[in-house]
Parts: sequence; structure tokens; C-alpha cells
Amino acid sequence: MHIGIVPHTGKEAALALTKVLENFLGQREVPYEVVTQPTEANLGKFDVIIVLGGDGTLLSTARLASTVQVPIFGVNVGHLGFLTEVETDGLLPALEKLLRGEYELEERMLIEAEVVRQGEIIASYLALNDFVVTRGMFARIIDLSIFIGDQHVTDYAADGIIISTPTGSTAYSLSAGGPIIEPLLESICITPICAHSLSSRSVLARPHSQVSVRLNRAREEAMLTIDGQQGFPLQTGDLVTICKAEHHASLVKLSGRGFFQVLHSRLKMPQTWGGIHEE
Repeated sequence: MHIGIVPHTGKEAALALTKVLENFLGQREVPYEVVTQPTEANLGKFDVIIVLGGDGTLLSTARLASTVQVPIFGVNVGHLGFLTEVETDGLLPALEKLLRGEYELEERMLIEAEVVRQGEIIASYLALNDFVVTRGMFARIIDLSIFIGDQHVTDYAADGIIISTPTGSTAYSLSAGGPIIEPLLESICITPICAHSLSSRSVLARPHSQVSVRLNRAREEAMLTIDGQQGFPLQTGDLVTICKAEHHASLVKLSGRGFFQVLHSRLKMPQTWGGIHEE
């Protein structure tokens, strides 16, 4: 097994853990490389990539690794670490399982977006969590039209719109009132942000649908953000089309924890949502 190690270079804890990991793999004569500037080209040679960081590091690495179909093993050296598989204190026992092949791969849906301006595609992106169309710096709403395929769904006067994967349903979309979606239940979730309406709701589309967001009017520059990490400025009249990507992101799973167990531990979710349970 040829292992790639991608640390968050801005975190001392991640760099220190990299040294521990190098020593561990070196003693077992397992080939590895530390990658501080990951690209599709330099990630494609590995059998698995260990990411030492938080969700942000995992998201950016997973987008690159998905195009070369290399699985990701996430170690939480961040704050929340919702997408990571183990904490730092459980790394070495988890690696023993990884080297013995005692793991499964979980395929997570990605979505891709194209920005169309005056009939021409001017930008394209890939996301594991979400695409978000938002207003600029000032507190002014933007007017958006939403389409699924050739059907007009609704218009929003809002701060913006979130188009998320099931993986991203527990990120920004959840904060905006969107539903919790099991990560393997493929779908595309549309959630408005602070819509100027008393009846705004999230909408779920089938995974192979094309979701389109048309920016009808913005009093200032609007922005398309990708997994909260990249941004592209939008203009009035732009159309953002979003659909399921060709490739999946593969996440290494070996802890045995279920999705809702992770929700309870990461988000401090109560065991009884309504506050009432039977003895």
C-alpha cells in the first residue's frame, strides 16, 4: 500500500502528527510520501490518502482525489471534524486496521456547477458539500429563480441559496433550516437563506436532475462559493447550472460508527429531539 499524507500546514498539531505517522509507517516499511501542495497529478499515485486536518482540509483534498479515484482517510486535527474518521488519539490503532485491510469505502456524491453568462460557460467547479449563491457585503437581498430540469420551481427574494449534497446537508444547509439527509441517500437539496417569505421551504431533487439558479437582479455583486473555500463573482443575468458529478469521493470507514452516532457526538444532538421518551 502506497500512502499519501496531506497535513494542514498551518496547524502545528497536524505537522507534529505527520512526524508520528512517518515514524509509524517507516518502522513497518510502508511506502509513503508527505504532500504539502496536493494536486490531481501528485495524488493519483497513492492507494489511500491520509488527511491530517479538519473538514476544510478534507474537502479540498477530496475534490482533487475524486477525479483520480483515490480514497481519503480523515484524521481530525480541527474543531468539528464532522467528515473525518478518527481523532488524533485513535490514529495509530486505526492505522493498524487500515494496513490490515480492515476497512470499507463509502462513496459520497459530488456535484458540479457551470456558470453561464450570455450563453457561454465561463467557469466550472466541483463540490462535495455545497454551492452557495449569496449577496455581497451589504445587507441587500437578491432575486433568484430556481429550476429543476425545465420546470420552474419558485422565485426567491433572499440573502442567497444553498445547493447541497447529502454530505453537505449537515453543513451550511442545516444552519439555514435545511433537512438532515443520510449521506448515501443521493439527492440534491435546495435551501434558501433568509428568504423574504413566510412559506419558504427546502426542496429535494433527484440526483440526476439539473438544478439551475438564475440571478435575476442584484443591487451589487453576488458570489458563487464552492464548499466555502472558493469564490466566483456573479452578475445579474448569470445562470448557475448544477448536477451530479461523474465521480464520487471515497471515504475510508473503519470505526463502525453510524451516521447518527456521528451527529450525536459532533453536533451535540440530543438523543430525544422532542424531549419526551418512553421508559
